[in-house]
Amino acid sequence: MPDETDARTPEGAPEERRGVLNMRTQGATTSYANMAVVTTTPEEVVLNFGINVAPPTPQREVNVEITNRIILTYSSAKRLALTLGNVLQRYEARRGPIDVGGRPPEALS
Repeated sequence: MPDETDARTPEGAPEERRGVLNMRTQGATTSYANMAVVTTTPEEVVLNFGINVAPPTPQREVNVEITNRIILTYSSAKRLALTLGNVLQRYEARRGPIDVGGRPPEALS
């Protein structure tokens, strides 16, 4: 990531309504996660990201080190879900379906 401000125009916005999004990335940290667990409260959606070094199996307990937690309002979570859905659709349109290992969607969180 560059150490300067990253300016972006939101995709999908009509030309006359597009604004500029200035993101300052100087103090941002980058983390890798291969596991995400979603929990909720009546007011918030909690995303817990972490590292799992071995895939889960029915025969053993899995311990995941949670490295980051993001707490969102439901409206922010919905905007994130819509944006991620659009990103994945564009990716799959260019490169084909993403294999999730044959696991049903409810087992992916």
